[in-house]
Amino acid sequence: MQRRDRIIKKIVSWAIALLYHRVEVRQRPGLTASGPQLANGSHFGGFSDPLVLVYAMDRVPRFIGRDVIWKNPIARVIVNWVGAIPVHKPEDGTGKSSNDQMFASTYDALGEGDLVTIFPEGITVDDPSIAAIKTGSARIALGARANGVEGIQIISAGIHYENKAALRSDVFIDIGWEIDLDAEIGNYVEPGETADASNRSAVRKLTDDMEERLRRAAPNFEDWATAHSLSSAAGVALRDTDTGGAEVGHGDRERLARLLDDADEDDQAAVEDAMTTYQATLDAMGIDDAMFVSGMGKPSTFSWYIIRTLIIGILLLPFALVGAVINWIPMLVVWLIGRLKVSDAMMATIKPLASLLIFLLTWIVWAWWGWSQRGAEGLAIVVLLLPVYLFALIALTERFVLFFRAVRGLARSRSIQGVHQQMTLQRRAVVEAVAQAL
Repeated sequence: MQRRDRIIKKIVSWAIALLYHRVEVRQRPGLTASGPQLANGSHFGGFSDPLVLVYAMDRVPRFIGRDVIWKNPIARVIVNWVGAIPVHKPEDGTGKSSNDQMFASTYDALGEGDLVTIFPEGITVDDPSIAAIKTGSARIALGARANGVEGIQIISAGIHYENKAALRSDVFIDIGWEIDLDAEIGNYVEPGETADASNRSAVRKLTDDMEERLRRAAPNFEDWATAHSLSSAAGVALRDTDTGGAEVGHGDRERLARLLDDADEDDQAAVEDAMTTYQATLDAMGIDDAMFVSGMGKPSTFSWYIIRTLIIGILLLPFALVGAVINWIPMLVVWLIGRLKVSDAMMATIKPLASLLIFLLTWIVWAWWGWSQRGAEGLAIVVLLLPVYLFALIALTERFVLFFRAVRGLARSRSIQGVHQQMTLQRRAVVEAVAQAL
């Protein structure tokens, strides 16, 4: 990568570490490393989507974005720096009448061997499945090939958010489902027809193929209740009880949930019913499946959990307290933003963007204070310690939440052994229902 791309990658990695608990990527090694590529990305998370794709892909993609973004002088500097390409939408009222310049720019980018990424739905969606994609992506691919660009590869990038409106959640990006346009052009263009963007039949066939492949990569559930239930059941079935409730990757859960969604209707309903029953008991106990598998319902295991949590908490506490003092203003702002009555898709844009900006401004103020107190030495100390204090605060907060849930669940249980036996049977029913569905 060029030096600019390495800098962008590093900045995005820091942002990802702040915003998300874990980001998993499923991608064939080197898939997005070189050559002219057009990536179709699912668009569930607004501003978060390009951020996680920059993190996940082997190089920094050139995004196609709405030209209204260029109206903001600060945003204009950023999108120009990353090489974004503006596209006009009539509802933005920018006064432009065509996208000839956008198509020309994408042809040039692909001709130079770049990775161009587009969100072909054209909108950010709140449903757990992608919207019908527009024809622009197919027209770009066919037009670039007709303009002499060889070896174009079309790929799909499905983004799965555990909770797109929340900070510190998990994200899974599934990249692949390739189309080699030169090799497969015969699937879209009949003999004797022109193989360019003016061929409406070819554009429609390629668009349909793109949409079908993107649906394989992205979440594609009927509703959020089904998505949550099947994902939870997948996590239960995949969790290895011999390892004491080791964490199951969000990507593995999502892939198995998609298989369950494709299962027979009666088998799928059985999985959802079993998971609903088990989840109700978990909620009543105030724990999750990982806690239960680790033996949290047993007094001896619970005691050791308390001891470990207290020791770690004592070690983290001094750093976390300093982190709270330093970052109380941005934390308050982020909390207030979370209280806004907006859609999850809008929150997925507002909260990460506001978090990055407010924390950055706060850290700049503290860096200036360190410089004013002790010059370069003070600046270096502040810059090095600020991330340590913040992540100590995050770690302590997340551990306290788990600790509180376990204590609440134990307090509600009158008979540990009886509840533990009931939950064991309910959990077994979920695993058996998943096995039957597969």
